[in-house]
Amino acid sequence: MAILTSAWRWIGRNIFFIGLFLFAFGLVYVLFPKQGANKLEFQKGLPWRHKNLIAPFDFPILKTSEIIDKERDSLKKQFIPYLILDSLVAENNVGLFLNDADRLYNSGAFQGTFSANEFSEAKQLFIKCLLSCYSKGIVNDDNKTALQPFVKNQLYIVSNNYASLSHPDSIYSLKSAYVKLVGMLSAMQAGSPLLAELQQKLNLASYIGPNLRYDEKFNGNMLNEQLSLLSVTRGVVMAGERIITEGDIVNNHNYILLESLQQAYKKNSMYGGWISNEIIGKMVLVLVLMFVLFFYLETFSRGYGQRNKNLAFVLANVLITFILARLFYENPSLNFYIVPVCILPIVIRTFMGIRVSIFVYLITLLLIGFMAPNSFEYVFIQLIVGSMVVLTLDKVHRRGHLVFSSLIAIVTYIITYFAFELIKEGAFKLIDFYQIRWFVFSGVLILISYPLIFIFEKLFGFVSDVTLMELSDTNHPLLRRLAEEAPGTFQHSIQVANLAEAFILHTSGNPMLVRAGALYHDVGKIINPHFFIENQMGGPNPHESMTNYQSASIIINHVNEGIILAKKYKIPSVIVDFIKMHHGQSLARYFYLKEKDKSLVTDLDVEKFRYPGPNPLTRETAVLMLADSVEAATRSLSEKTDEKIKETIDMIIDFKVENHELDDAPITFNDIKQMKQIFLRKLINIYHIRIQYPVNDFIRK
Repeated sequence: MAILTSAWRWIGRNIFFIGLFLFAFGLVYVLFPKQGANKLEFQKGLPWRHKNLIAPFDFPILKTSEIIDKERDSLKKQFIPYLILDSLVAENNVGLFLNDADRLYNSGAFQGTFSANEFSEAKQLFIKCLLSCYSKGIVNDDNKTALQPFVKNQLYIVSNNYASLSHPDSIYSLKSAYVKLVGMLSAMQAGSPLLAELQQKLNLASYIGPNLRYDEKFNGNMLNEQLSLLSVTRGVVMAGERIITEGDIVNNHNYILLESLQQAYKKNSMYGGWISNEIIGKMVLVLVLMFVLFFYLETFSRGYGQRNKNLAFVLANVLITFILARLFYENPSLNFYIVPVCILPIVIRTFMGIRVSIFVYLITLLLIGFMAPNSFEYVFIQLIVGSMVVLTLDKVHRRGHLVFSSLIAIVTYIITYFAFELIKEGAFKLIDFYQIRWFVFSGVLILISYPLIFIFEKLFGFVSDVTLMELSDTNHPLLRRLAEEAPGTFQHSIQVANLAEAFILHTSGNPMLVRAGALYHDVGKIINPHFFIENQMGGPNPHESMTNYQSASIIINHVNEGIILAKKYKIPSVIVDFIKMHHGQSLARYFYLKEKDKSLVTDLDVEKFRYPGPNPLTRETAVLMLADSVEAATRSLSEKTDEKIKETIDMIIDFKVENHELDDAPITFNDIKQMKQIFLRKLINIYHIRIQYPVNDFIRK
């Protein structure tokens, strides 16, 4: 019972985490291809490392794409075009002639006296000549041009759903039909004088029109139908026949047989229903990969206060990349290397570091590898390229760095591709150099990372290096106000920023984040600047007329005032954390000790002297807390010798450690040791003893 209760409590605490996991797994399952993409693993030019492969069933041998393309080109060249006969054209033009002839005859336009029979005979002769032209077929000039790419000696004339072969030279153009009609009429004029007058008085060209039409859609459908009948196979491998022996080199012949068997596996799996054994196996692997990814992110995000946001951010990037890969998988005509997978580690590195980005990138590649052709080569190349990009990308805030990483990606793509091709083909001249254009295109797509970082920053509330640079500008309205209204605090903040940044640069962490956080950590002192000693400039101390409780309240309240100001100026929450945590849950010790010495009561209310906290949760906030305390303490030293500075640094840092103020932050004892050394070196440089010049030397005339 207790176990069930604990389980339900855990589910309740992690409902968002579980929901994201189920959503991710479900979406990947839906998008995952039903047929297997890589039943067999093999590479041309490498030995067959598996046991002897025997054909498990009969399957056809597929033709290579080169052979199929040649056969298709040959069929296109031999294609006989189709012309559609429109019988209404001849009928309409014969009717038009009869109307025109009767109108002229009735108007008495003909010279001499012709009987009705003579007129009828002349019309019949004219119609006979006209129909003779139409019987051969007439096409316009545009159709003549459309027929030129095809074979010249044959064509089909379609009439009443029946196609008959004809010769291209036997049909007329509009011009040749007109010439033919005139010739036939001239030859018959001796037997019919009226026919000659009809020829003179009528516009013969108006009765000639194209009755054959070239329909591109119809011919395209006929060509496609013939192309579809092309066989993509050239023989059959019988069940039980040996395909390849263990240790044999995968040559061109074996490669074709293996590809044919792989396609046969794909076809068979398509008829295995929605869930086949192969899909079950692959989905188990996907489930394992998703579990490893989520478990890693859960471990990484613990204690950072942003677990759900981090999980959602990483999940969104992984799923977007997977969906893009799925779209390219559905369109085999597109090269799979165009999928901009290298953008994924760049975006994640910007907000979550190198370690997380490479791990997430690896898991994503393994997921995509199920769809990628030649998955081992694809995953290997992409992993090398992505790792090189992430490791060489120092600062995303500089566009030049991103361009440099893009060039690195292109070069790495080409080098690794050439290496694989030399292994497979065995000769440099056999390498497909046309493939390089896809690598160049994929490398250029890395530049899209820059606007994507901005979009994700706004969607998930992250802070990029570009934003940190903008926040660190002392011309920022809030920092400018701090410099004007609390100049002593402003100078203190700059020194703290220098100390904290120096340590982070020498160890690990985000130096730009800690610098920005240091510049804003004391902005709350703007509200009551003269209550803080660095801003009193030798004037009266207002605390002298106040109780210790009142003074402590004002001092402590600068944290809340800073939070309010930061939100007013729209400072990101990750910077606000520095304001919250720079004192942790420590005491305003000066006024606490004064009250303790002054008061005789034993039940002193310690909580009234305690900062709201929380204690630092990140490496950067912990470093800021120590840099803040050390800088303030050493600044107040009357004698700033090396020994005094070292003693003060050791005392402050050791006191923080002993009071467990750093327990929640990822700070090691080695970090503490290095921090003392770096702080000491920096502060000695700041407070180094200068040569005392005689004043008279400066005023001597």
